[in-house]
Amino acid sequence: MNDDVPMERSRGRAARAGIALATVLVAVSSLWGCGATGRGGTGGTSGGSSPVQPSPSASPSKTPHTPKPSPTAGQGAGTGPAVRATRVVFIDVGQGDAAAVRSGRWSGLIDGGPAGSEEAVEAALRRLGVRRLSAVAVSHMHADHIGALPHLIEEWRPRVVYVAARPTAALRSACSAAGARVTRVAKGSPAMRWGAATARVLSPASLSGDANEDSMVVLLVAAGRRFLFTGDCTGPNEAAVGLTCARGPPLTVLKVAHHGSRYSTSSTFLVDACPKSAVISVGPNSYGHPTAGALGRLRRAGATVYTTWKNGTITFTVGANGALKRSFTRSPQRVKSRADARGGS
Repeated sequence: MNDDVPMERSRGRAARAGIALATVLVAVSSLWGCGATGRGGTGGTSGGSSPVQPSPSASPSKTPHTPKPSPTAGQGAGTGPAVRATRVVFIDVGQGDAAAVRSGRWSGLIDGGPAGSEEAVEAALRRLGVRRLSAVAVSHMHADHIGALPHLIEEWRPRVVYVAARPTAALRSACSAAGARVTRVAKGSPAMRWGAATARVLSPASLSGDANEDSMVVLLVAAGRRFLFTGDCTGPNEAAVGLTCARGPPLTVLKVAHHGSRYSTSSTFLVDACPKSAVISVGPNSYGHPTAGALGRLRRAGATVYTTWKNGTITFTVGANGALKRSFTRSPQRVKSRADARGGS
């Protein structure tokens, strides 16, 4: 009896299995296109308002290594069997930024809008069933992002407040009054478990002294769907974030930096990030936001564009299986022009 025969048969079966696996990976990676301008893709489709099917699994050869989530970083109580869906809400706060995240029993806020937007943010939190915030992430210390935060922190008592730069005196006072722990984060900080989702800080690696450029950038991943929150990031840090995003699948939703300013959202960044949908948090302003240039670059990248000015508060719901739904408090129609981005005003 030849003892080598079973071994040769085993090697043959392993080789055939390896070929089959390689075929599957090639098929999956071919689904990652970013339209005519992105990643050498073959014409990916934009979002639209119809139901979106669950995203395919990412190829291991393209997905960046995700650090193991820290079990204590802003975790709260949202990791048990009650976790079913993750909701990301871009709140209409006018000319400013505020987004809420609800995943199971975990709830968080990324920026809080300008002073005067407290009521809009609190209404959104109540609709999500929030009783107490698990965490607040502050992109940077400009008034249109943090004006309402001192009140919101005192009222909703987050357990932790994440910052990239030194907080203002008003924020420090509010955190102290609420018993919230202030935690500095940067690129490379441990990944955070936010309910059923994972959050990673992609920028800044270090502080330049420019508040916009030093904005905290957070990548949130829920059931394979990727949401990028950019604050007002610009310049070299935006370019570095784009390169990081390019190592993974296309973004499901990009929160457009700096309210659609001409200083952010470069064509190179969009080729790398490859967003399927883009949300611009913007309201009546004297800066010309969103600019025609930023809108044109987003459309050429194949992104479906929404603004809180036109569409109102925008909610993306990610099911446990990755199915994606959108809802709007005003028009569900995508933005087609600069005038359209302003609701026709």
